[in-house]
Amino acid sequence: MKKDILVEEIASFCFDYGVILDMEEIKKQIEDKLSEVEFLEDLINTIFVKSKNTKDIDIEKVKELLIELERIRLELEYKEYTPV
Repeated sequence: MKKDILVEEIASFCFDYGVILDMEEIKKQIEDKLSEVEFLEDLINTIFVKSKNTKDIDIEKVKELLIELERIRLELEYKEYTPV
């Protein structure tokens, strides 16, 4: 998934489910920190917990986001990730 699409999807998820209130601010923060393992781990946990505690959530979208974030995290962990 391209970086800009991933940022948009994560920001939309966070905005739609009340994690954040300012869409542009979260997009900037996500884009700036998408190459930090600790940030990715926190984001994965936040999305996972929020999705478990929210009704009427698009599970397929959540799974896609979590898989992509975990892929990036693993690539960073093993120094293979280059942002697109």
